[in-house]
Amino acid sequence: MNRLKYIIVSLWSLLPLLLIGQNVTITGRVNRPEALVRLMVYDDLLNMHETLVAQTSADERGFFILEGKVQKTMPAAIFVGLESADLVIAPGASYEVNIVVPEADPNASYFERESPTLRVRTATDKGVYRQIVISQEIIDYYVLNYFDELFRRRQYRYLDSIRATIDDELHVTDPYVFQYNTYRIAAVQMAVNADGGKKVIDEYYYGKPVLYHCQSYMDLFKDLFRAFTLTDEFASRNPELADMVNIYQLRNLYNEEYQSRQWVRGQLRSISKQSKSQMTKALVANTLARFDRFAQGAEAPDFELQSSTEASVKLSDYKKSIVLLQFVDGSSYTVDHQFETLADLHQQWQDSVQIITVSTKDQLANHRRRFEEHHYDWPLLNLGNDILLLERYEVHTFPEYFIIMPDTKIGVAPAPSPDQTLKEYIRGMLEKVF
Repeated sequence: MNRLKYIIVSLWSLLPLLLIGQNVTITGRVNRPEALVRLMVYDDLLNMHETLVAQTSADERGFFILEGKVQKTMPAAIFVGLESADLVIAPGASYEVNIVVPEADPNASYFERESPTLRVRTATDKGVYRQIVISQEIIDYYVLNYFDELFRRRQYRYLDSIRATIDDELHVTDPYVFQYNTYRIAAVQMAVNADGGKKVIDEYYYGKPVLYHCQSYMDLFKDLFRAFTLTDEFASRNPELADMVNIYQLRNLYNEEYQSRQWVRGQLRSISKQSKSQMTKALVANTLARFDRFAQGAEAPDFELQSSTEASVKLSDYKKSIVLLQFVDGSSYTVDHQFETLADLHQQWQDSVQIITVSTKDQLANHRRRFEEHHYDWPLLNLGNDILLLERYEVHTFPEYFIIMPDTKIGVAPAPSPDQTLKEYIRGMLEKVF
C-alpha cells in the first residue's frame, strides 16, 4: 500500500513536467553562417499563429543546435533569418537536418523567389516525418499520373489505390500520420466528387473530432468552409467545428469589409463567452490579437536604427509628426517609379509628413546612391541585423508602406503605395490631426 501511494505521489509530482511537453532537439547545418536560426511551432493553424520553441545562431560554418519542448506531434518550421522551411516534429525526438537557402535572384519578384529546402538526415521520431514525406510523394504521383482518371472520369478506385499503396509501403500506425494522410486524400476526393465539397464534409467533418493541429485537416477546412452556411443541426452536432467555421468566416469578413469590423469583433467576443472549449477561446484570442496588432490607434513597433550618415534614429523621435514608413530592398522599375512619385508627394507635404526609408543592409549602398543622385532629404536608415523588425511589421513584400500617426500610433498598416491611393489616405490623416 505504501509503495502504491509512493508511485501515485511520484506520478503526481511529474504531472507539471508532462504538461509542459517533452524535449525536442534539432541539430543541423545551414548555408548561412552566423544566421539567426529559430524553431517555431504552429499552435493555431487557423491564424497560422507561431510560438517560439528555441532560438540560436549558426556558427561560422553554419552549424546550429535547437533545443526546446513540445507537447504533441505538431507542424513546425525552422526559420533562417526570415526564410523558413516546414517540417513536423514529435515530442521526445531528435533530428539532424540540412537546410539550403537559395541565393537571391535580383531579377525575381518577392513572390517568385525560391523557398529554402530542408533535408532530414536522421530522426528518432518513429518514422513520423519520413512517413509524411513519402505519403505525400505517393499522393502526388497518383494525382500527376492518373489526372484524367481521377478528375475527368471520376474513377474512385484510384483513391483506394492511393490508400493501398501507402499501406503496403509504410504500414502507418502513428495517429498523426494516419490523420494527415486521411485529409490529404480527402482533398483529392473533393476534386473527384466535384460537388462543392458536400460529400467530403459529410464524410470527414460532420460529427468528427476537430483536428486543430493537423495541417492537412486545416488546409482542407479552409477550402471547404469559406462560404459554408451553418445549419442548426450541424452546429448542435459539431459545436467546436461550428465555432471554428464562424471564427474563420468572421476573420475573412473583417479583412474584406472595413465597415463590418466592429460588428465582427462583437461576434467573436460572443463566441468566446458562450463556448466551453478552451481551444475555441484560444482561436478567438489569437484572431482578435491579430486584428489589434495593426488596428488604427495601436502602438507602432518602435525601433532604433543607424542612418546612412551613421546617426542613431528612433521612430519615437518623430512622435509629434505623421510618419510615412517605407521598407525597401532591391531596385526595379516599380521601385524607381514609386520613389519618383514619393519625391513629388514629399514636395507637396513638406514638413507635415515625415518620410522614413528603411533599407535592408545588403541594398543600403545602392539606396544611398539613389538618395545622393536625386537629392532626397528624408532619413535613409539601415535595417542592419535587426531583421526581426520586418517580422514585427509583417513586411511581406518590398516596397512596403505604413502610416504612423502622432504618438507613434498605427494609422494605416499596410498603407497603399505612392502610385496608388497613398495621397488620399495621407490627406485624410492630416485632416484628422490638423
